[in-house]
Amino acid sequence: MIGKIFPKSSGSFKNRIRYIFGCTKHDHEISQIVTLDSNCISKDPLPALQAGSEDDVMEMIQEFDQVEILRQMSIDSNKPIKPVLHAMLSLRPGETLTTSQWRTAVRKYVTDLGFAENCKYVAVMHRDRDHEHVHIVANRISLDEGFPMVKDSNERSTSMDSVSDIEDIFGLRKAPRPLETWGTALTHAQIQASIRDGQLPHKHRLVAKIAGAIEVTNAIDGDMFEFVRLLRKQKVYLHLTLDNQGQPKGISYEFDGKHISGRQLKRSRLTWNKLITQEGINYDPKTIRELQEEIARRDTEEQERIIRVYYYEFRRRNQGFFIKFTAQQIEVMKIVEAIMKLLELIFGGGFTAKESSYDTCYIEYVPGEPLEIVSLEQSTLRI
Repeated sequence: MIGKIFPKSSGSFKNRIRYIFGCTKHDHEISQIVTLDSNCISKDPLPALQAGSEDDVMEMIQEFDQVEILRQMSIDSNKPIKPVLHAMLSLRPGETLTTSQWRTAVRKYVTDLGFAENCKYVAVMHRDRDHEHVHIVANRISLDEGFPMVKDSNERSTSMDSVSDIEDIFGLRKAPRPLETWGTALTHAQIQASIRDGQLPHKHRLVAKIAGAIEVTNAIDGDMFEFVRLLRKQKVYLHLTLDNQGQPKGISYEFDGKHISGRQLKRSRLTWNKLITQEGINYDPKTIRELQEEIARRDTEEQERIIRVYYYEFRRRNQGFFIKFTAQQIEVMKIVEAIMKLLELIFGGGFTAKESSYDTCYIEYVPGEPLEIVSLEQSTLRI
């Protein structure tokens, strides 16, 4: 099951309620509509609609809209509000719930979101050719004293938790959850594709890959070069646009042959500026030419087979030193982890590591061989 909360809106409930009852054109075919649940005083609009009359649906709309009018008359406030909640619960193809089970699921969901009995709501099921889904329209204004609004903080996280509980209650297959996509919203079309294919949409898979690369880069105190390499391992490639000074001003991400700019993908986190200033990925403007060369590489597997020399700086507070080792790119992190464990045994924890240029003195590390302290000013010391 997938839970989707549409953007909040102000004004009348007319468009949302007419939509869920099939009075307007839909972006999918509805083979059957069933009113599942409602705490409204007005009649179920379906019988009249099937007879060709919208009188009862207009009566329900008026009942929803009247609540905001009562609130405006009761409290002295010109603060704009958005009382319209529109949510949707979707099953995978082949899965089904009885009307009673759907009613239980809907009541749990709206209760988990904070809607009490004094909040008007209606739930309508659409039976499509391949899957069932339910639309829920609710009024965020409660009829309690003072007409308080239902809070929407952490609403999407609460929605995912509630959906997970419903899946457990009725033994439904767990739907893919975009836990690593930083809350990137799903469109209606993406929800349908996710249900059919059993995987996250392209955009969400891409964001998850980038998010993972950012986390690893930060964990090893890496820079933009490391970020590029980590993305390349996942078949994600970067494209930069430069300003008049030859420095990056924009970035786009390529995955499965599709290009998406950082601004379109996640404006608050994945633009070039946000990667540097907010996500903490180190970038030296002097390295732009080398960075462009690194970005242009596509032969990941071939690059991983190339053996090269690495210099890593290991530092803990004011204590630090350089270690030199030779390895394939694919083996680097394993060697760094081994060195970190060795340092922890000798000095205790707290060290961080990052790739660097060599200093005047460094330790030569060859697995299985004695350590050598190499100084450019003094002779080599074997340990």
